[in-house]
Amino acid sequence: MINNSIKKLIFILLLILILYLTYLALPFAIILGKFILKLILPFIFSFGIAFILQPVVTFVQRFVKRRVFAVLLVVGFFIGTLSLLGYLITPHLIRELKVLIENLPTILKDIETMVDNFADRLDFLPLDYRPTFENINIFLEGRLNNLADLPNEILDKFITYSGLLVVIPMTIIYFLIDYEKILCGLRNYLIEKNKIRFKNYLGELHKVLASYVRGTFLVMIILIIVCTFIFILLKLDFAIFFAIIIAVTNVIPYLGPYLGAVFPVLYALLTSPSKALVVALAIFLVQQVESNFLTPYINSKKIKVHPLIGIFFLLFFGSIFGLIGMIFATPVLAIIRITLKYYNPFQKKTV
Repeated sequence: MINNSIKKLIFILLLILILYLTYLALPFAIILGKFILKLILPFIFSFGIAFILQPVVTFVQRFVKRRVFAVLLVVGFFIGTLSLLGYLITPHLIRELKVLIENLPTILKDIETMVDNFADRLDFLPLDYRPTFENINIFLEGRLNNLADLPNEILDKFITYSGLLVVIPMTIIYFLIDYEKILCGLRNYLIEKNKIRFKNYLGELHKVLASYVRGTFLVMIILIIVCTFIFILLKLDFAIFFAIIIAVTNVIPYLGPYLGAVFPVLYALLTSPSKALVVALAIFLVQQVESNFLTPYINSKKIKVHPLIGIFFLLFFGSIFGLIGMIFATPVLAIIRITLKYYNPFQKKTV
């Protein structure tokens, strides 16, 4: 018979071995995870759009009896609206980007003066450790050495993913046509097999994720419209460009609103501190209305987790998958939370 001390020792050794093997396999697991994410990302994106359009298809189906026609009408209207908005907004964005590129040397010079003036006030620090523009430039030089190749990389990626412009709409159509059929078939199968717990688990998962995706998409559109209007009133250049940045980064929980606000506030600071303060105050008020009224009203189901856990998942996924990981951190966290609710190994099973 093996006594308890030897059992504990064997358990500890096995745990150390598992942790060591996990450490060795982690780089390969990250590479594999990135490859799988890149492979399934078009399907995730298509299913997310199907999530958003499903209620619209259900509404249109009241007037158009055949679901196929309802799906084609909704998807066609959706793509047409996006194309029209792109046709109307793209020229403004291109003009704003051209002006930004033309004024970039002047903007950088103003930033250099502003940063150096701030660094001069920190004269108690050694010169090499002051946040001067030169020191910051040296720090970033090694990290931005591939910046010259950025246009070519963007062109290559556009050519690589241009096929998705055809694949994604077709995938959305197939998802929407069979959406209710798949849900009903799966629900009936689980009921027949007496998998009521699993059915309830999938039902809550579907409800929370659908609410999150639809609500997030609607909030992004509202933020783009509102922020563009506010920036135009404040006579801030590149209004549409900054509004899109705020709307996209707002998807990232906790840190996103602050990341998006940095760009317009810093640009306004080049004009005057008072203008930067007004822009910061306007963005703060918009974010307060969005987080306390708009998002809770639109999202009937909120993903309730402790902020520290949310920030940890945000940083963890961001360090592995970059911006895409930060965007998908919250849905993954919702899946984990609901899974533990129904299948917690430390609780007794209930139906």
